[in-house]
Amino acid sequence: ESLTQKSENSMSNNPAVSSTCILSLNGPQFDIEKTFPVIIGPAKLLRDAASAQDIASIRSLSLTFLHALTTVLRSMSQFPLDVLNSSGYRNAESGVRHHKLLFMSHVQVLNDKNFEPVCRKQFSWHTLGFLDAVMSSLKRLMQVTEREMLQLKPLPDTPEECEEEVEAEATEEMEADGDEPNGAPPTSPLSEGSHQSSDGSSTDRTCVEEVDELGSFVKPSEIKRTKRGLAAILGPLSVNLRRKISQPFLRPNKATPVEILTTRTGHARATANIRNSIALFSELLDGKLENSLPHPDDSTELFLDRNGVLQLASLRGLVRYLTSAVSDDDPELSDVFFLCFRYFSTPALVLEAFIERYKEDLSSCLSPDQAPIQSIHVKMRVARLLNQWVDLHWRHSEDQEVFAPLLQFAFSDLSRDLPRNVSSKLIDTLHNAACAKEYHGRRLEKTVQLIQGSSQTEELCSLWEPRDKKAMVKGDFSKIKLSSFASPQGMVLLSHQLTVILWEKYRDFQPEDAARFWVEEATGKSTYGVSNDAGTKVTTYASFEKALHLWALDVIVSAQSKEDRIQKVQFVLEWAQECHTIRNYAASWALFSACDRQSLVGSLLDIGVRHEEILVALRLFFSHTNRMKAYKDAIQSSHGPTLPTLVLFVGDVKRQCGNEECVDHPNAPGHKLINLRRYRPLTRAIRDMERCHTPYHIQRVDYVCQWM
Repeated sequence: ESLTQKSENSMSNNPAVSSTCILSLNGPQFDIEKTFPVIIGPAKLLRDAASAQDIASIRSLSLTFLHALTTVLRSMSQFPLDVLNSSGYRNAESGVRHHKLLFMSHVQVLNDKNFEPVCRKQFSWHTLGFLDAVMSSLKRLMQVTEREMLQLKPLPDTPEECEEEVEAEATEEMEADGDEPNGAPPTSPLSEGSHQSSDGSSTDRTCVEEVDELGSFVKPSEIKRTKRGLAAILGPLSVNLRRKISQPFLRPNKATPVEILTTRTGHARATANIRNSIALFSELLDGKLENSLPHPDDSTELFLDRNGVLQLASLRGLVRYLTSAVSDDDPELSDVFFLCFRYFSTPALVLEAFIERYKEDLSSCLSPDQAPIQSIHVKMRVARLLNQWVDLHWRHSEDQEVFAPLLQFAFSDLSRDLPRNVSSKLIDTLHNAACAKEYHGRRLEKTVQLIQGSSQTEELCSLWEPRDKKAMVKGDFSKIKLSSFASPQGMVLLSHQLTVILWEKYRDFQPEDAARFWVEEATGKSTYGVSNDAGTKVTTYASFEKALHLWALDVIVSAQSKEDRIQKVQFVLEWAQECHTIRNYAASWALFSACDRQSLVGSLLDIGVRHEEILVALRLFFSHTNRMKAYKDAIQSSHGPTLPTLVLFVGDVKRQCGNEECVDHPNAPGHKLINLRRYRPLTRAIRDMERCHTPYHIQRVDYVCQWM
């Protein structure tokens, strides 16, 4: 029986070929157990055909293989959005599509039935190489998916044997705090709706309870009955978990027990299916997937920590690591390299390292059959990284010196060794960079497009107008005070226009330029390249934050009486809350911190329960005790327009500048290596600031902005 007939029989006998199970809306979101086997038969048969140099079978099986690959990718698009939007998944998926394009380019010539390769052996070797590259990238996508799914794993329910005791414990604590277990919960200070845990208990006292960690509002402990056995361990854990998930910054869990069970079961099944599919790769390709080959210089040019994360490397070693399969487990490494290489090298040296890696002779450490295949892997990775450099990270003022050598390399080497679609892609990207004036890469643009595509556009508007609008339009602000906006509609207008002003200042500078400015400010050294006016723009944004803080503080301390001061504190806190609701964290931080300076403002015990809860909630959100973790999480998980306060980013960047740029290899003294510990936090800060470049859609009211 021919290989083609085997393929047809395997496809006809496999019920998974039908796409109805993939697109069904009634089934689980992702069922790889039914979709992944589609690709196993064609991949095995295609590998056998390439090993046998059977061109006719390669021609027919390649179409079946590509169709199966498309089916698998289509089924994976039904993952939860949190998985699909993660940076690791996006990088891994782009790798699969890149290698799929290479494979298609290679087998495209087979559309001509009269085509006969000049050298069957070489054509078959290249087919094996491209096939292994596709399956390697697909394996990486599966591994990344499994990791992301595990991070979304739902919490288990409390064991039944101690459920009653835990409920009694929670009820006692709520009664001690003054809450009614069966009553309607109060409105949360930072959200409109009330938040409840899945069992119906009130959770809005969370912020006040957790202030104990900060040393205020501490209540004397009460004597409680002793619990025994498993309940003694799980009781406090259950109560703490309920407190954690009830924070007003998180969405309430309104799912019924049946829905929760269904979600957990589906999640566990999907994760197990992914893991089982990864295990099939060794059987599929007989362990001949692309491996990371040790290099003679790795022992002195690379250093990994106990978790296998690269921490120290020479420039040559870092490029070698990036172009090998082992880097697939470190999805942020390419961003670290391209965002930071100008701090420790130059574009000319980086291009030289990539070309050296591209032309590296692997025949000395591999068999004659394996050397061409591994060489193709390396060449494809080099081409992909060079295209990523030009497309996303190119800086015309600094990288223009390598434009001509890079273009020549693409025309001479890439065009000769790789399919036309690959080399032409880099050439087209270089052409676009040459046509654009001061081309700055499309990284920021693509980040914004991704966030906008995953969330609906939110239009913010306010129709309220102040009484003295005519005077404000004419530019007469002498009688305008903050109290002129003392109404719910006025507060919304004030928050929207403050957001417009801050957004106009924030969009003026690139996050990468801001990070460079802070590094130069901390080290006193100018980095490589032409300086720009980013420092002035960053300082303008930060200065406006500070001016807003001082303005709010002046409004409060200038009050003539205690009652007047309390009213102004309440107004500023409500303003901070409104800004927080639309993710204007810069204004929220500036306004809240003015109210929290008790040495100047005085005691805040009389501001009322509602405003006290707003103050405590914001204090926890911007807490420095855990390096503003809640604020950082909100930035990283935001799917809409966001304005950051620069306090966190400045601290993270300048703190890492204390680490040395180059350090000795721990096991090879005298070998100075690039210290990646210095640049990983810098990369994360840049990526977080880039997420905040999603534009707001707010109608600008000029006379209010001019008054501010």
